[in-house]
This record gives sequence, structure tokens and C-alpha cells, in this order.
Amino acid sequence: MSQDFELALGGGKVRVRLPERMKARVFVPDYSPALVDSAGAVRGALTRPVGRPLDELLSGARRVLVIVPDRTRVAGVKSYLPVLTEFLLDCGLSSQSVQILVANGMHELAGPDGLPEFLPRSVLERFPVTEHDCRDKAGHFLAGKSSKGNEIYLNRKVAEADLVILTGSIGLHYFAGFRGGRKSVLPGVASFEAICANHRLTLREAEGFHPMCRSASLDGNPVHEEMMESLGMIPPAFLLNTMTDAAGNILGVFAGEAVEAHLAGCRALLRDVAVRVPAKADCVIVSCGGYPRDSTMVQSHKAIDNMASVLKDGAPMVLLAENRHGMGSEELLGWFEEGGLSGIRRKLASKYTFHGHTALALSEKAARFKVYMVSSLGDDVVRRMGLIPAATAQEAVADVLAKADGDLTTYVFPDGSETLPVVE
Repeated sequence: MSQDFELALGGGKVRVRLPERMKARVFVPDYSPALVDSAGAVRGALTRPVGRPLDELLSGARRVLVIVPDRTRVAGVKSYLPVLTEFLLDCGLSSQSVQILVANGMHELAGPDGLPEFLPRSVLERFPVTEHDCRDKAGHFLAGKSSKGNEIYLNRKVAEADLVILTGSIGLHYFAGFRGGRKSVLPGVASFEAICANHRLTLREAEGFHPMCRSASLDGNPVHEEMMESLGMIPPAFLLNTMTDAAGNILGVFAGEAVEAHLAGCRALLRDVAVRVPAKADCVIVSCGGYPRDSTMVQSHKAIDNMASVLKDGAPMVLLAENRHGMGSEELLGWFEEGGLSGIRRKLASKYTFHGHTALALSEKAARFKVYMVSSLGDDVVRRMGLIPAATAQEAVADVLAKADGDLTTYVFPDGSETLPVVE
């Protein structure tokens, strides 16, 4: 008997029918229930944080900087930011004393027309909001030098603040271990050069990627370690991080001291998103979880990365990733013309860029697996990345079946960007 699955693609859903011979099993995170009163939970976390209370930290503060994630993140910003800003006003700050800074990292700026997509209009109308531009050299200051020898330049607004409030969501990150916490600073509001230097720590020259630079890995992870050092280079910081499901519902709120509150959130996340599978699969069908998790190729790659540990070498993967904002970088596609996988490795070892890193990671998966991609990208673009374009998921499944002998153990992941599969 065939099985039907409904999977997210961009802002919509697509239905995929898998015949009995695919022996399909679906794996989803065992998410905590969505908070019924998320606003109340945010207020509660702000008044009962890990460490010193926020109102105590605000005593004497004249300038507060609130760092928020950009449009590529599902964080529940429209739910928590009005509560946070009202809390700050209740503590005696004026709307002009509170600045909002969008932590774009190396992502493209949303622009004035794009800000309402992820920021509440009530905040945009009342508080000064700016976007971080990592390439604006005049907009940065030298915050310090890390133990790795890298100079850390950060947005000048950080230095001008008496207190910095780091906000965002906690999730898996394929080489920093987890999102959230210290990532609001580095790479969130760091210079292009500082971000590249930090991300280059993922490489061990000819040996390839550092083994500890992977999802859910913090101990011994050099990228995470330098990000942690960046916290010591800024004014006092307070953390407000959420945990959300694929639909953006807030499942948990973590507030307080930047390190301990973030770690508490990471532990809670792992309890939800780690799923155990019995063995490696013959086929994987994975959705990133829809928009914005599949907004660009840079973001969509994370779902491929999460699946790599549970798919047999040479086996097919069907990826549903709309990529409505394209590749996520004008430079990324050019890396796939550098003499194949070995050429990318050589160039990246001599001149690291984040987009080269993504290209190498993608190319390694394309060499290991047969990755079909259902997206809005042109077929020529998909092929240049070493992937197989498919107009629909059903078309990709038909091709997989046509080339397969016998039955296929197939795993279906509806929320691949936020699922950590582990082989038992």
C-alpha cells in the first residue's frame, strides 16, 4: 500500500506518494508543545532569568542595544520583541534610548521594504532600527583579538551601548554546533573579515573540515570557542533566546546570563530534535521545513548536511527547498567552477570565504550522494552544483524508483533543517 506525505516547500505544501516498495518511515522532532501564552512566558523569563535580573542590569543604563536575527531565522521575533521593548520602557528607558540592530552576519540586507516581513510594525514605528552591514568598514570598531590570533571587528553600535541584549532562536548549526547565544555577536554583527576568519577555523588545511565543527558539537569546537571569546569583548550582555517549531510557534524561552541561559536552551533543544533511526537508509526524502528555512541555498544546505549521517553512500536524496531568494550570495555559484571538488579544496585552503566553505560542503555531499533538488532555481544552476534538478518531488521519486533494484528503506524528514538524526 502506498503512503502519502505532505511536505513544506517555501510557503506552501506539496504531496508526495511513496509506493510500498519504498518502505517509508517518517521521522520528526518530538517538539515540546507550543506555549499557549508566549507573551506571558517571555515576560516571565525576563523577570526570572538565569543570573542577574534585567531590571537590575538596566539600572543606570542610558543606551540599550537589542540585537535581533535577520529574516533567514525562525525565532518568533514578532511575538517576543514587543514584549521585550515594553519591558524596557517600563524600566524607565525612552524609545530613543533603545536601538534595534538586525544581525545580518554575511547575509543580504532586507532593506526598508523587507523589514516588516520579520519585525513587528509597532517596533519599527517606535524604535530606531538599523541593519548590520558586514562590509561597511567605517561602521566597525576593533573589539579585541582572539586567542586564535584573529582580530574581531564589531558594529560600532555595540561599543556605544551600556547594555547589549542578544535575542534570537536556538537551533542546530552545521559547524558552530548551535545557533543563538554568542552567534548574535560573531558572526551576527561582526565584520566580513572577522566572520571569514572565524569560519575558517572549520578547516584543517589538507585534512578537510575539523571533526568537532558539526551540529550539536560545542566542546572542542574552535568556531564556537572564538564566538564565546567575542562575548567578553562587548559591554554587559543579557540573553533572550527562544526555541521554535517549523511553524514558528514558540516552544520555550531562555533568558539571563548569556552563556548559561544559552546552554540551558541547547540542552532543551536536543531533547526535542534528536531522533534515532535504526540504520542508514537507502533513500532520504527531506524538506527544509519551508520558508524561511529554505529561503536560499546557503540555508537549504543545512538540511542536506543533517541527513548525510543517515544515508548510505551513493544513495539518492530528494531535497525540497524553494530558494525564493536564490543562492544567498552572488559569489557562491562561481565556486562550483573551480576544477571540481579538489579545485574548491585547494582554493579554499589558500583563500577562505564562507561561500567557498558552503560550496565545498555541498560538493562533498554531491559526490557522496545522488541529490535531487526540487526548487525555484534554474536547472542549469542546480546542475552546476552537482545536484539533479526535478520539477516535482513525485518526479524525483519516479526517477529514484526507475533506477533502483528491489525495495528501498526510505526515511522521510519533514523538518530536515531542525532534525538531528542519529543512527542507533
